[in-house]
Formats: sequence, structure tokens, C-alpha cells
Amino acid sequence: MLPQRKIFFQAVKPKEFWGIMFDSLQPRVGSKDLAEFCRQFSTMLSCGISIIQCLNILSRQAENKTLVRATKGLVELLANGQSLAQAAGSYPKVFPKIFASMLEAGEISGSLDQIMERLSIHFEKEHDLREKIKSAMTYPAIVLMVAIIAVAAMIILVLPTFVNMLNEYNAELPFATRALLSLLMSGYWYVLPGVLTIIFLIFKHIATTTGGKTFIDSLSLRIPVFGGLIKRIIIARFARTLAILLASGVPLLQAFDVVKRVVGNAIVEKAIIEANQCVREGQGIALPLQQSGVFPPMVTRMIAIGEETGALDSMLEKLAQFYEREVGYLVSRLASTIEPILVVAMGGVIGFIILSIMLPIFSVMNSVQ
Repeated sequence: MLPQRKIFFQAVKPKEFWGIMFDSLQPRVGSKDLAEFCRQFSTMLSCGISIIQCLNILSRQAENKTLVRATKGLVELLANGQSLAQAAGSYPKVFPKIFASMLEAGEISGSLDQIMERLSIHFEKEHDLREKIKSAMTYPAIVLMVAIIAVAAMIILVLPTFVNMLNEYNAELPFATRALLSLLMSGYWYVLPGVLTIIFLIFKHIATTTGGKTFIDSLSLRIPVFGGLIKRIIIARFARTLAILLASGVPLLQAFDVVKRVVGNAIVEKAIIEANQCVREGQGIALPLQQSGVFPPMVTRMIAIGEETGALDSMLEKLAQFYEREVGYLVSRLASTIEPILVVAMGGVIGFIILSIMLPIFSVMNSVQ
């Protein structure tokens, strides 16, 4: 690939540790940043401004520093003779695969301004979906954090004080209280977070292997309540991405190569690869998607109708809209269900701790009387 593009290595050296750390601290380019970038780009292109002038203006207007550097890099690569799609492909951490693929289709068809407009809508939809999930889960997360802090404060600060007072009266402490105190005062309190950290690292390592990722992704789709939500998010993302690629003139085989990278699930990715193979053999895509067990009958049936009528992109657009509404509804319902459960669960834990303290106090008061 590189020699064909007249790019040759002069020297290769490993990146220094501090360089890697610096890159990791750079601001991430989110869907909102890309949506604004694409919409402004589309507007300027439709006004007849050249691509390089557009990029120079965008590099001065963008607020995200990572996006600014990438935009300036695009200008340099364009000046060296690369196409905009090739240049965008050189920044995979900034511009996703769908961005470069659609730019390539836009450059071939001469409709780059329309492609940029479609990309801005796509990234806006992606941002809205993520914000719905985030806003719905914010309150339960705050409740959980406050409850954990309250429990930790009671265990670390309040409980030892009461225990010292009760020991002066030789009061017998409940088993749970004695076990908790022995862990805190033995000097080995750090064992529990250490064990939890090791378990997390092992789990993270397993998730990076092919077999481990497949198992975890399969399991995530079968989790009660959450599995249905995850499945709907995947279907919405699949339908939205494939619809916009096909509507922009990207060939189906190339579109599948992009879609399988964005679904974020090994089971669905396998189904897309099988569908891709069916397309190469001149068959439809509905059957392999149905056999994956992820896509409901309504989805595969609408895809089959879209293939038969030649309106696959519009069918996928309708599916994306339907499942995005479903995700919003499920997230709201899930958040309203989790909130009282969290309050009751944390209240039970705090109540248990208070009871463990108060019972010995009542015992001492009875003995004094």
C-alpha cells in the first residue's frame, strides 16, 4: 500500500513512553465535534469554497485541539497529492472508517458537499443516542456514588467510635460487625481492593482475546433487561451506518467492511462477515443476519423487502429510526426502574450497619437499667 502511494520509510524507531502518554492525554474527538466539522465543511463546499480553503478555515474555528491538528495534517497531505479520503484514512483515531469511505464515494460522484451533510446528520444522531443513554443513567450513578461514600464513611469513621464505647461496657458485638472490624483493623484492608483490581485486569485481558471477546459479547446479549437494550443499540447503529453508506453510493461489500467495525459486537460482526460472503456469491443478506440470532424477524424481513424492491437504504433508515426510539424509551424506563432499586438496596445496607451498632447499645442500656 505505501509504495503504491509513493510513501517510503527512511527510519523506524519506537515511540518514547512520554510521547505515548502525551497522546493519551489529548482531547478525544467526539461525535458532536465531527458533526459540527462536517456541517461547516458542507456549507462552505456548497458556497464554492475549495477543499483546502475549507480545511484552513476549519482548523482556525475548531475548538478541539486534536481535531485542529488533524485538519492541518489533512491540508499537508492534500498538498502532497493525496485525495481527501486517503488523507482522512491517515487519521483513524480522529476520523472513523465511515468518514473516509463516504468521502471516497463523494469524490468519485462529485457530491462531496451532500456527503458531508449526510455525515453531519449521522454523527448528530450518534451523539443524540449517546446523550440519551448518558442523561438517563446520570442520576442513578450519582445515587450509587453518594450511597457508597456514605457507607464507607460510616464504616471507617462512625463504626470504630461506637465500638470503642461499647467495648468499655463489655458489650457483645454482632458477628457481622466483628468480621468487618477485624478486616479494617488487621492491617490487611487493602487485600480486597487488590483482589478486585487483579480480577478486573484478568477480565480485561480475556476480553482482548478473540475467544474471550466472543464469549463476553454473546453473554452481553443474553443479560436480563440490559441484553435487550444492548441488542437494540447494535441494531440501530448497524442500520444507521449501512443506510447512510448505501445512500451515499458506497458499494455493499465496502459498506459491510465499514459496518462490521462500528457495531462493537463479535457475534454481529460474524453475521456481517457471513452476509458479505453471501453477497459475493450473489445471494441476499437477510438470511445470514436472521441465522445470527441477534436480528429480530421484523428486521430481517424489512431488509429482505428492501433487497427485493431495490430500496434497501430507505428500509434501513426506517429501521434505524424505529430502534433509536426504542433505545430512548428503554433507557428512560430502565433508569426509572433502577433509581428506587438503588435507593432501597443502599438503604438496606446502611440500615444493617446502623442496626449492628444500635443492638449492642440497647443491650448495654438494658443491662444498666
